[in-house]
Amino acid sequence: MRKVAQLFISILLLQTISLFAQEEIVTLPDSLNTLSYEELSAKFYRVLRVNNELASLYSKVYLQKGKNENNKLETANGYSLISYNYRSKGEFNKTLVYLDSAIVFSKELNNKRFPLLFYINKGVAYEDMGDFKSALDNYLDAIKLSEKSKNKHLGFITKNNIGLLKRRLGKYNEAKDIFKECLTYRINKKEMSRKDSTVYLVTLSYLVNTYRLNNQIDSALILNKTGIVSSKNRDLKYLFELNKSILNYYKENYLEVVEETNKLLPTLLKPENRYFFPTTNLINTYLHQGKAFEAINDKYSAIKCYKKIDSLFQATNYFIPETRKIYAKLIDHYKFLDDKNQQLFYINRLLYSDSILDSSYKYLINKLNKDYDTPELLLQKEKLIENLEAKHNSSSLSVSILSIILSIGAVFLIVFYRKQKQYQQRFEELISAQNRESKPKETPIPKETPKSIGISEDIVNSILKNLEEFEREQGFIEANITTSSLASQFKTNSKYLSKVINTYKRKSFIHYTNDLRIDFIIDKLKNENKYRLYTIKALASEAGFNTTEAFSKSFYKKTGIYPSYFIKQLEKKEETLKQ
Repeated sequence: MRKVAQLFISILLLQTISLFAQEEIVTLPDSLNTLSYEELSAKFYRVLRVNNELASLYSKVYLQKGKNENNKLETANGYSLISYNYRSKGEFNKTLVYLDSAIVFSKELNNKRFPLLFYINKGVAYEDMGDFKSALDNYLDAIKLSEKSKNKHLGFITKNNIGLLKRRLGKYNEAKDIFKECLTYRINKKEMSRKDSTVYLVTLSYLVNTYRLNNQIDSALILNKTGIVSSKNRDLKYLFELNKSILNYYKENYLEVVEETNKLLPTLLKPENRYFFPTTNLINTYLHQGKAFEAINDKYSAIKCYKKIDSLFQATNYFIPETRKIYAKLIDHYKFLDDKNQQLFYINRLLYSDSILDSSYKYLINKLNKDYDTPELLLQKEKLIENLEAKHNSSSLSVSILSIILSIGAVFLIVFYRKQKQYQQRFEELISAQNRESKPKETPIPKETPKSIGISEDIVNSILKNLEEFEREQGFIEANITTSSLASQFKTNSKYLSKVINTYKRKSFIHYTNDLRIDFIIDKLKNENKYRLYTIKALASEAGFNTTEAFSKSFYKKTGIYPSYFIKQLEKKEETLKQ
């Protein structure tokens, strides 16, 4: 089945893509040209980590669609999607080229997110390449744009990345302050989305490692336990499992370090996991494996680990200060073996790593001091330190309080996942119900009689008969329908119509028509695939709602889930059945 799918994708790519110089001109295939930008984007991210070839097709179609429609924002997004694709393959130079194109197309749009997000992504790509100077330059540009556009979400993501650079410089306390500030921002949000929870967990892992590097092992262990609980049933749990195995080294559980990291390495080495496990995680794994092997007198295995770190450095130019000592160990090892060639090789590697540290890190320190650590920020930091010192008498108490705060964050995550489970249950109940149109709707027999509501029996029967026809003919999908307009059609008055609907339908007129509209849309989505390609706005209009908000609220009120969730789950269910 997989071979057939790959063959289909290859044929589709050959049929739809033609190259002219460096720019690709994509003829939109019939199967994709009706899809919206949102649908193409969703399909791209769904396959990005598992099928790079198909992700490439979706991103190129997205870009060409933007160009064809002369839509600068979507053209910029198309370039960005292609950059993600190259980054997932480790082709960082191409990543940067496409991000530059995205910036060019979005620079004059006065948009809150763009090109801010593209500068952040450029910074990340430069970090992946080990070019920390360029990474910082792009992060500082992003900070300025986030302040100008008042985009706190992306502003804190950028701060988070600057915190990582500070940690690289050994400024652990400053890095901790930044990570705590970022975590507090996520926790204090009214609602924590899945994206928020992902950023929260990644930042929490950064904070754990910062405590470890600052020799605050107990604090690191406490926070990592919070991370393990919060990341249950998610790919991000491996971050905290890796932290746990590395922290075992500081508890002198050396065999556990080796065993647990060996179990995790296959996961770390998968190309699709590089988003969650960047090069620094792999370096830290080999570093602590090597140190653990040394502790149990297995020097041969330790040297193998240290050589793997150097291979990573050669392949990616990515270097962290903690690994400098491995070159001294490699030099001593080959000195003991009297291998002068290897001795000289690793002496040169040590000198090269020192030159990287000297040039990059001096630049980072000067640039951070000048362009980020402004007097105002320094003043805020001093006030924060004073407050912390006044409130906490010991570092253990500080960590306990932070643990409580992070536990609150874990509660937010648990609530989020329970809500998702509840949504899934409601969807299953909704989808398993019989088609609403297949069952004749029985009008409930009210306790009140026509006389008790002050209307003659003939008029009541006439209105009920008209309502049956109104439902059968789907008159409710007409926009701007009111009790007055419907009463006029029924040749009665609005007061009588409202009373009959309240009494016999057990609903207000608005709830009655809205429920009919939602039933109508659910039926269409379940039985006619073309409706699933509609935007929420188009579905709202199709059902007779004047606004997307009114449609979404009515859908949620009747079903307990939102229309976008219902559509996604329908597609997932259909894909599962096909498989």
